[in-house]
Amino acid sequence: MRIALLPPDERPNTAGYAEWIGRCCGVDVLLPPRHLMPRFREGAHTAGLAVWLREVDQEVDAFVLSLDLLVHGGLIPSRNTPDGILDALPRLEVLRALTSPVTAYQVVTRLPHYDNNTRSRQEPEYWATHGRRLFELSQAWDKIEHGEADADQVSAAREAVPAEAVEDLVGRRLRNHTINLTALSLLADGTVATLAITSDDTAPRGLPASDRRALDRWNSHLGTHALFYPGADEVPSVLTARVAAEAKGVTSRICVRCPEPGGLDRTAPYEDRPLDDGIGNQIRALGAVRVDDPADADVVLIVHPPSTTPGDWTGDVPEPSTAAQRDRLVAELEAQLAEGRRVALADVRYANGSDPLLLDALDDAGLLHRVVAYGGWNTAGNTLGTTLAAAVSAIIDDSDDACGEREQFLANKIIKDGHYLPVLRPRLQQEFKQRGLTDPPLEEIADLGRRVEDDLNEWASGIDALSGWRVRNVRWPWNYLFTVDFDLERVR
Repeated sequence: MRIALLPPDERPNTAGYAEWIGRCCGVDVLLPPRHLMPRFREGAHTAGLAVWLREVDQEVDAFVLSLDLLVHGGLIPSRNTPDGILDALPRLEVLRALTSPVTAYQVVTRLPHYDNNTRSRQEPEYWATHGRRLFELSQAWDKIEHGEADADQVSAAREAVPAEAVEDLVGRRLRNHTINLTALSLLADGTVATLAITSDDTAPRGLPASDRRALDRWNSHLGTHALFYPGADEVPSVLTARVAAEAKGVTSRICVRCPEPGGLDRTAPYEDRPLDDGIGNQIRALGAVRVDDPADADVVLIVHPPSTTPGDWTGDVPEPSTAAQRDRLVAELEAQLAEGRRVALADVRYANGSDPLLLDALDDAGLLHRVVAYGGWNTAGNTLGTTLAAAVSAIIDDSDDACGEREQFLANKIIKDGHYLPVLRPRLQQEFKQRGLTDPPLEEIADLGRRVEDDLNEWASGIDALSGWRVRNVRWPWNYLFTVDFDLERVR
């Protein structure tokens, strides 16, 4: 099977993970030529992408398409492009020309809660100084609709932001909302077979939550059954696994286990609903079903739930998990493995990195290498989606080649999510902060890559689950520390 994929951008955790999950599922994922793709804030060649879709239509069995890439030139360009609604809408017309079934996805644009004046800024320039106040205005606008704020609070929030920034923000959100409504209409008329509209870095209140609720109402009115849930970067991986499963007639059964009482009722950072709802939505997005009894499941998903004190590895050091919490999870995982079950672990205790104390406990118990999938990165939705996609790939394809791809993907996630994100990246960020810097100077990137390669390999040498793997060619696709990539090679 061949799937033509438009990822939201060129990053390893969007395009790269989806292509890798495809290999785990035994399918060939075809990506656009590199010269058509975006480069951080620089948008993709949207007209060229439309031509490419027509050219490969007869060569593939299905499409999995990011409308952000097709319409705006990428996820980050979608937040920055000056294009108006009438510029963007015609770019959807190519979908009507495609003969292979189309699975499409699009985000409800995020609205970050912080100022960002660094090289890593992904929003318009005014976010450098007015991001936090725009977030507060967004919150006030939504809260007044729910009786949680009054007109004076809204007025004060609006006066705190320059009028031109408010006007630009609202115009961009209107464009995003219009594209999402149009996507629903394409689902209604059959142009699109499956549609996921996901919320990128969201919260229970604010314009993104308000937009999502409005879209959900139209989805109900139209009877279109679009998928709505928190997520973004993991979506191409999830939908690739979904299309592969559909093609092979596989409906995976997933049982969710959380050994911490009340853990699934918590709302993780950057999400707008309890974790249990998000898990259910990710399972549906995969085309899988949820079962209550582990004995009936193809995969048992064990969840390390959000901390009661929200933590984020990009900020202050989070509150550590307790030995009792870790012991309960280790015992649960060991019990499921002892029954001969296929087990995956989603560590969503913190945002932007896993719980390194739990990872050590699992490796010390000789369990880490026995899970079929592991994740603990960025948001809970990102973690759940990639972990579940990797896990169900074992049901879709259990060939030697697919098993080898899953083993390497597991090693990659253990290194990135278990050490780089929660341990090494904060250490590096602190070093640069002490030098008065937010990002490494471009001229230091190459030397930093060699240093990080040595650090990752030194750490990995003490992890039994990583025996036989070596990191090579460390790199940062956007030249800042948030997202790392590297190659893995077997050395035994």
